[in-house]
Amino acid sequence: MRFPSVEIRHDVRPDEAAALLTGRGAPVILKGLVKTWPAVERAKRSPAELIDYLKTCDSGKPAETFRQAPGGDGKYFYGDDSSVFNFQRAAIPLKMTLDRLNELRGQADAERIYIQSAALKDYMPRFKAENPLTVPGAEPRIWIGNRAVTQTHFDINYNLVCMVAGRKRFVLFPPEQSKNLYMGPLEATISGVPTSMASLENPDFDAHPRFREALDAATVAELEPGDGLYVPYMWWHHVLSADDLNVQVNYWWNTVGAEMGAPMLVLMLAMLGLRDLPADQNKAWKAMFDHLVFSGERSDHLAPELRGILGNMEPEQRLLIRRAIGRNLQD
Repeated sequence: MRFPSVEIRHDVRPDEAAALLTGRGAPVILKGLVKTWPAVERAKRSPAELIDYLKTCDSGKPAETFRQAPGGDGKYFYGDDSSVFNFQRAAIPLKMTLDRLNELRGQADAERIYIQSAALKDYMPRFKAENPLTVPGAEPRIWIGNRAVTQTHFDINYNLVCMVAGRKRFVLFPPEQSKNLYMGPLEATISGVPTSMASLENPDFDAHPRFREALDAATVAELEPGDGLYVPYMWWHHVLSADDLNVQVNYWWNTVGAEMGAPMLVLMLAMLGLRDLPADQNKAWKAMFDHLVFSGERSDHLAPELRGILGNMEPEQRLLIRRAIGRNLQD
């Protein structure tokens, strides 16, 4: 499928990226953002040279690795039902995985392998030191694999993707399209966040008719080694890794403190307590949420000492309230 491209910038230096992305609400490709990284330069010379370099950076800690048997389509997804997956995962020494990826290069129906989200400080501290990029509040993570499809999902963070080797195609959907992406199970996720059940490769519009509307809102980002891509908070993205060796480093960060808690758990609790109320009660609570949660208004009509959770809260106050709610939620 063809989609319009996200905005492309050719003029952003690595030391300018963080400031440019602050508060930005749309994706953007930063062409050549990390083209001077030693790892990118090695990747452009040859995959084998990059693999040798990555092996010298290995700390020796086994990394979580997804594997799909030879002949698979490379799409890490559910099996015949949502209670099983079509791949296996295990902690495998990184050097072993890198050697296997090198062996598999050029094989059409090769085993699919994917090291997912390994923190550089733990698994490749040398790589982190020699390929720097400063994104305040972000700890870089590396992803290494061969040809793969990552099904449409979102992250509860801001994300800067930096391509080291291979080509990737990101198809992006804004958060407003959640209703049209047919979200999968919240309790049994593939990698910690919900996944769309609608196939981008072979859409089934009988099963997922609203997916047409999502496709109308989609944009695409085609990335090459050295490129960066900014994925805003909770934007859905489908990722095609197109080569025998794909390496990316991404930077996830958030601008709120840990005292805010986990929004996904808040959502699930609201679903438990409100979604299945009678229609009149549901409507009343929707109005209450719109006013108290999403309007941004504060209860300025109350004296400051009376506002409590209705007013502006300090981190310590948030933690105390969360703990009190947690105690009351226990059976």
